Amino acid sequence: MGNPRAVRFLKELVQKHKPSLIFLSETLANKNKIEEICKGIHYAGCYVMEAQGQGGGLALLWKNTGGVEIKGSSNHYIDFEVECTQMGRWRYTGFYGCPERSRRQESWDIIQSLAIRSNLSWCMLGDYNDMLYNYEKIGGRPQPTHLLEGFSKVIMDCGLEDLGFKGSKFTWEKSRGTDIWIQERLDRGLATQGWKELFPYADITVIEVSTSDHLPLLLQLNSQVYMPRTKRFIFENVWIREAECENVVKNSWESNEVSNILAKIEYCCMKLEEWGGGKMKEFGSKIQNCRNLLRKFRSRRYAFGVKKYNEVRWEFLNLLEKQEVYWKQRAKQFWLQEGDQNTRYFHKFASGRKRNNQICKLKNKDGEWKDNKQDIQGIITDYFTELFTSSRTAGSISSRDKVQGVTVEQNEQLIKPISNDEVKSAAFLNAS
Repeated sequence: MGNPRAVRFLKELVQKHKPSLIFLSETLANKNKIEEICKGIHYAGCYVMEAQGQGGGLALLWKNTGGVEIKGSSNHYIDFEVECTQMGRWRYTGFYGCPERSRRQESWDIIQSLAIRSNLSWCMLGDYNDMLYNYEKIGGRPQPTHLLEGFSKVIMDCGLEDLGFKGSKFTWEKSRGTDIWIQERLDRGLATQGWKELFPYADITVIEVSTSDHLPLLLQLNSQVYMPRTKRFIFENVWIREAECENVVKNSWESNEVSNILAKIEYCCMKLEEWGGGKMKEFGSKIQNCRNLLRKFRSRRYAFGVKKYNEVRWEFLNLLEKQEVYWKQRAKQFWLQEGDQNTRYFHKFASGRKRNNQICKLKNKDGEWKDNKQDIQGIITDYFTELFTSSRTAGSISSRDKVQGVTVEQNEQLIKPISNDEVKSAAFLNAS
């Protein structure tokens, strides 16, 4: 937090996600700096463990007055209890593990000591500087087995479970883009079974942009609706109406940045999005500007005024047409030909499709409705696994599977030229 860029990034995250609590590790800042940041984002209070020397530092910030009670802290954790109106009281620990391998046992001992302090439903979130599996690392040397097993044993002994995540597989990286590039999953959320039952819809999202070498984690306690949000490339039909579109495609395809065909396609898509991604946002302001100019030049009778009015009017109609094409593509009303400029209808239809694409609940084999995200995913997986699993015994062929070939006589009938009488007979038969 000593870096102005990190502070700006934090403010942007707060503005976008509006978290009730924020836990920061490796702040590299003193108490005055954290308090200044707390006031800058309009949070009610904060608790700070100041940085020691050139590293460390922890901070907890909360948005609303009351509801947070600090129970303990050190250079490696801030332990507190949260009071919720509907869910009652539960426990949260922001954790920062020892970065040195030689001190991992010290981190594990701290987790074990925290586990026996309270019987409340418990959730831990933070940078453990530890991994559970070798696939949680790419690059560099494999994680020593004794460290993987040691961390896993501590989690099991403390009655904790990994909460999983959405987004990037790795939360920390070093030397990006070089031959010694390393990526690891060092940050995660852990919770007791009681906490998971208290918040059955909770999930963690890895925010895939950061000014740090770590990616932030966003814990949402009530994420009921399961809706895939992976953005895919969509070629906008409205781009064809822009003269510059052809140049963007041509220049990106002929670029020396990439060589193979798949990379060229991906690079071309990226350049098209960079160029045309904000076109829709420009429609509103451009249309309004045209309206203002039309009002201005409508009563001008001199040559320049008449010419300007006609130019703006043409641009105005062209923008309306582009806007209509944009919303038609999203509404997928292919049966309607271009010409009906009912943009509000297409906007409403596209919004309705977005709502319909949400999966709120599914019925399992037993006829029970399930609205938990994990249950929904399980039902979908089981359905398609059963659908594409063959129930037929390997090697057995039924009589229906035996295909008889076409005889010579049948083949001659099939390939002989069609006569006029056959066409006439078929046409009259269909007409009757």
